[in-house]
Amino acid sequence: MEVEYDLPSGDRVWVVDTATAAQYLGAMLRRFREGEQEPLFYGDEPRPQGVVISFEQWSEYEALRVEAEFDKRMEQITRERLANAKPGDWVSFEDAVREGGWDLDVESEDDPGDAGPPAR
Repeated sequence: MEVEYDLPSGDRVWVVDTATAAQYLGAMLRRFREGEQEPLFYGDEPRPQGVVISFEQWSEYEALRVEAEFDKRMEQITRERLANAKPGDWVSFEDAVREGGWDLDVESEDDPGDAGPPAR
């Protein structure tokens, strides 16, 4: 079985049945080794129930997932602190910088510093 499936994004993918996916695994490994990144969608219904991706893709997604979880926790902590804080609990920006040990004098890649006036 091989059917087309419309993703919520509007993209369309081919979904193969599980037995066919098992037969494709060797070919998928060869494709991944050659640098191809197209995933293999499979399922026993006419919709994807699983996907085979390269380890490199999984590593990227895992790093993004961990980063998103951290960001979500920081947002939640910040919201809780702001909701429960009294004005007397607040710290100035300068004090926060000192407490955090941040060096704000470091130039970023986007800020060339004294590069002079823009070229005309």
